[in-house]
Amino acid sequence: MKTIVIPSDFSNESIQVAETILRNDKTDIRFVFTHLFHVADDIQDLLFSNYRKKEYEFVSEEFNKQVHILKSVYPHLVSVKTEFFYGSKLAGFKNFLDYNDAEMIAYSESYGVPKLSKSSIDAMPVIKKCGMYLINTDAMRETVMSDAG
Repeated sequence: MKTIVIPSDFSNESIQVAETILRNDKTDIRFVFTHLFHVADDIQDLLFSNYRKKEYEFVSEEFNKQVHILKSVYPHLVSVKTEFFYGSKLAGFKNFLDYNDAEMIAYSESYGVPKLSKSSIDAMPVIKKCGMYLINTDAMRETVMSDAG
């Protein structure tokens, strides 16, 4: 089973990244949708904030419905989970990938990963430096379109 991390803003574009992978890879797949956030610098924010619970508000009911549809259409989609990464260090992100047993990261170069809040990190530079195998689903879609034409 492959574990693929999808940096996400929990939009339809994130679902399209997942669907492109599922259409082109028939092996068992596990997705981890994630968004990258800064860790609060202020000790009071860390001690008294419930920011880690608040981030789940960004995951809309519509997004969850689309995930459910993916699971029903693609039986080789074994599981989907939402995890947030908190930090700004590349080493920490690599640990996050290891913890989730990630084998690759899928993203859309044209869409990127829009920020959800002022504490969001620009994910693309971190993703491109992490040393993980990267899949740009835009290129996969272009190949499919050129093969069909």
